Amino acid sequence: MNTIQNIKKVALIFFIATGLLHFGSAIFIANDLYIKEASILNKIMDIPFIITGLIYGLASLRLTLTNLESKHKTLDIILISVIILVLIGLIAINLFIPDLTRT
Repeated sequence: MNTIQNIKKVALIFFIATGLLHFGSAIFIANDLYIKEASILNKIMDIPFIITGLIYGLASLRLTLTNLESKHKTLDIILISVIILVLIGLIAINLFIPDLTRT
């Protein structure tokens, strides 16, 4: 169970870091500052921000739903499958939905 707690702690650090970068770039875009750099950073940081938040949230859920002594392989498989499906969905959305703001 210590491994899940460590994953949760590391995911929280990455979630905060990617969130600050993502929202900071959105603020730069909204204020018309460094548009090119901020838009590149904004487009790059959306998937890591969502994935780290998902890993943190599902690790918290895993710690809440289970007790410390028993193993829960089925729950682990379901939670990892959710993360993988969301990642595949995000990549598909970024690849197959066109960017209509480009001319």
